[in-house]
Amino acid sequence: MSYPNKRNQIDSLQQKINAEGELSADVKKKINYKFRLDWNYYSNSMEGNTLTMDETRSVMVGNLTVGGKPIKDVLEMKGHDEVITEIMRIGKGEVRLSEARIREIHKGIMHEEDEEKKKKIGVWKTEPNYIYNYKNERFDFVLPAEVPARIHDLLNKTNSDIDAIEQNKKDAPHPIDVALQFHLDYVIIHPFYDGNGRTARILTNLLLISFGYPPFWVKTNERNIYNQYIGDIQGYGGNPDLFFDFAADQILRSQNLVLDAITGKEISELDDLDKELALLRAELKGEHVLKTKANSENIAEAMEENIIPLFMMLEEKCEGLKEFFFDTGRRIGFEIEGESGQRIVGSKDSKWEHLKTNWLQNQIKAQGKKLRHIQYNYELKGFKKTVSANSFWLSVEVWFNDYNYTLQANPNRSYPIQVPYGEKFSAAELQGLVTPMLKEIIEGIKRLNGNVGK
Repeated sequence: MSYPNKRNQIDSLQQKINAEGELSADVKKKINYKFRLDWNYYSNSMEGNTLTMDETRSVMVGNLTVGGKPIKDVLEMKGHDEVITEIMRIGKGEVRLSEARIREIHKGIMHEEDEEKKKKIGVWKTEPNYIYNYKNERFDFVLPAEVPARIHDLLNKTNSDIDAIEQNKKDAPHPIDVALQFHLDYVIIHPFYDGNGRTARILTNLLLISFGYPPFWVKTNERNIYNQYIGDIQGYGGNPDLFFDFAADQILRSQNLVLDAITGKEISELDDLDKELALLRAELKGEHVLKTKANSENIAEAMEENIIPLFMMLEEKCEGLKEFFFDTGRRIGFEIEGESGQRIVGSKDSKWEHLKTNWLQNQIKAQGKKLRHIQYNYELKGFKKTVSANSFWLSVEVWFNDYNYTLQANPNRSYPIQVPYGEKFSAAELQGLVTPMLKEIIEGIKRLNGNVGK
């Protein structure tokens, strides 16, 4: 649809809105809040303001202690909200733009801690400014010396168009054309040291509102195209209709928000949240990773099926190294709901089944106690190839959490890993856990052996 057709559609929708007559206080409040929130957040975030949507909402209700965010961002958001609240309060009516009004708006939305920068607020720029556009090419704005004359000409032209519209002259331009053309001319001048984008959007919306249309804003995913259209017009003589067409879509969006509010539809973030929740529910459908919460039975099952087999495989792989050491030993420390202790199983005692039966079955399953933590240590004692008789040890710690259990193994820095209850390790997965640990031991023995006799 061409821009003229969209403009006709805007007029048609506005007639439909106006035909509703005086809106109820609740509907007005809902519309104004939505307009303020989106306009505040999106316009400021385009210029680098770090406040989130939720933090913007917080500032709008008077909270000036947004944790961890620069006070400049908070105060500029507050000032911006105060300016646009007043514009929306005045609403439709006779308006004329002036240099004084533009400067006052700039003073309202800017905040600086630096004393030198404070002097620049509300004052035409005294130093040249420029940007690098979307093509990474430099574009210089109007020079400081030219700003007063260019602003004067822009205001004369805009106010003349406003007069023609209010007097219903035959050759009067369309109000939307006046507002959007002002936007383009203003951003080319860039009259202030900073804050030009925000003031341009405020003044453009001021014109739209005074003409009886709703304000518009540029959402995050629309910034690139907005900047591209502006950049093409500024630097390369691009067609303004492309920007007009883009802005018309945003005005239509605002009008549809008004119509939705009038018909009782939800237009607040709650509606957006409902949509997000619906999408999230769709994404989360399917098999759950976490199948159950911790209890004595599934903790005992994790011990029987995964953890004790891991301990046993570690010892099995160490068998080939035993001949180079004087002794081996294992120690198991544990904590079970309110008690802790140790089970010591000597190197020549491999009664894992005895441990599983007497401890797991009796302590955990039969008595229903929850195992909170277990630590397994296996030691290769007294390396025969050195005078110092060094020892090596392997350690696995397991913490049983509410919804999973965590394994931390040493010597190996690739852990910890989290495992959901009800998941059984395959043989390959057990080997994948054991192999890095044993490699560390082997490398340590190699290093120690390489130093023998040095």
